[in-house]
Amino acid sequence: MIRLNKRKGIPLALVIVAFSLATLSASGTSYTLQVYGNANMDETIDDLDIEHLQGIIEGTIDETKFADANNDGTIDEEDITQIELIINGNEEFLVVLDDTGSSIRIPTPVTSFVYHGHNSYVYETIRAIGVSDEIIGITDRFVTPGGNRYSITYFPELLSNVENVGSLQEINYEVINNLKPDVVLTDAREYYDPTKTPDIPVVALDVNILNSKEAAMRYGYIFGRVSEANEYVSWINDLEDEILKRTETVPESERPLVYCSSYNIDTTTFQVPARDNYRSVMVKNAGGKYIGDEMEGSGILNVDAEWVISRNPDVVIFSAGNSIMGYDIDNAISATEAIDEFMNRPEFANVNAVKNEQIFMVSHPYILCGGASGLIGTLYYAKWLYPDLFADMDVQAVHQEFVTRFQHLDLDVKDSISAYPPPTQNE
Repeated sequence: MIRLNKRKGIPLALVIVAFSLATLSASGTSYTLQVYGNANMDETIDDLDIEHLQGIIEGTIDETKFADANNDGTIDEEDITQIELIINGNEEFLVVLDDTGSSIRIPTPVTSFVYHGHNSYVYETIRAIGVSDEIIGITDRFVTPGGNRYSITYFPELLSNVENVGSLQEINYEVINNLKPDVVLTDAREYYDPTKTPDIPVVALDVNILNSKEAAMRYGYIFGRVSEANEYVSWINDLEDEILKRTETVPESERPLVYCSSYNIDTTTFQVPARDNYRSVMVKNAGGKYIGDEMEGSGILNVDAEWVISRNPDVVIFSAGNSIMGYDIDNAISATEAIDEFMNRPEFANVNAVKNEQIFMVSHPYILCGGASGLIGTLYYAKWLYPDLFADMDVQAVHQEFVTRFQHLDLDVKDSISAYPPPTQNE
C-alpha cells in the first residue's frame, strides 16, 4: 500500500531516515553564482568576468545569463564598471536571481533584514557569515515559546530586540513596513506577498543540502561578506570530501539498507521521502543504500508496516522535534522511550535493524536536513553506518566546530541531545 502524502512538513512525529549510494558534492564540483555580473558563469565575481564581458561586447564570446551586470537590458561598458564596483565592494546595488526566477535589485550596503523564515537554515547561513546582528524581524516560530524553531540555547539573540512579524501564512506586513528593513529574506515565498511591502526588496532564497554552498556565496555578496562566505564554503567542501573519501570504496553489496519514514506511536502508516527528496540526498551522501530510491519524485509517500518489513532495513534513524531532541534538551529520556517503543513493536521483531539494535535518532529542526547543519547530520549518519571507517573521527568535535566557529555560540554540544546515542569515539 503506497499513498501520496501531500503534507509539506514533518511534525513532531518521529522520522525514520534511509540511505542510498550517492556522491557528495565534492570541492571540485562547480556551481554558478546566481548574481548579475558573474559573466563567465562560475562560482565568483572577479577579473575573469571583466575579461569575459569584454569578449561579449566585442562579439567574440556568446552572451551569458548574468553578463548584464546592472540588469538594464544592454550589455556594455557600464556593466564592466558595475563588476569592478562589486569586486571592490563599492557597488550601490546588486542584482540577484532568486528562487522564483526573479531578478531582484537590492540597494547596498544591506544593514538590516527581516527573515520570513520556515526552517532555520537561511538564518544559520547568515549567522555563519557574521551578519546575524543585522536581523530586526522574524516569524513567530523562532520567538514564541513552543514554536517549532524556538530555542533559548541555539537562538538566544532572536529573543531580544527582534520583532515578531507573524506566522508564515499570516504575515504582519504593517510591522515589516514600520521596521523598514533593507531587504526581506524568505524561504516560503508562496506565502509572502511582496506587493504588501512595495518599498522593500524581497529575496526568496532557501538553503538546503543541495544548494548550501551557492546560497552561502549569494548571501555573502548580498551582505558584503564574500570572504566570510568563502571561508564557510571551504569548510563545507573539506568535510564533504572527507566523508566521500572514507565511504566511496565501500562495495554496493556491503552498504547497509536504511529506512526513511515518519513514525507515529498510534498509527500503522509510515512516511518515506522519495529518491529526489532533499532528505534522501543527505542520507545518500553518508554512503548507505536507500529504500526510497524505488519511489520517483521528491515528495513524501505513505507506506504501511508490511512495506517496511518486507524490505528488511539494516538501519533505522528517527528524527524528533524540539520537545524531544535539540539544543535545549539535556537528557535522552524521551528519545530512549521512543526508540524502545519501536523496538518493542512485535511486527518489527525480525527486521535486521531491530535485531541488531541499529536504531538511532537525530534532532529534526537542527540536523535532519538543511545546509551545513544537514552536513553535520550526514556525518553522524556515516559514523553510525561505518564505525570502523570513521573510528578516528570525533563527530561531536566537528559538530562543536560548526556551533562555535560558524554559529558563534558559547554552548557545548555534549550538554544537549542532538543525536542519540552519541557515536562512540575511539581513543
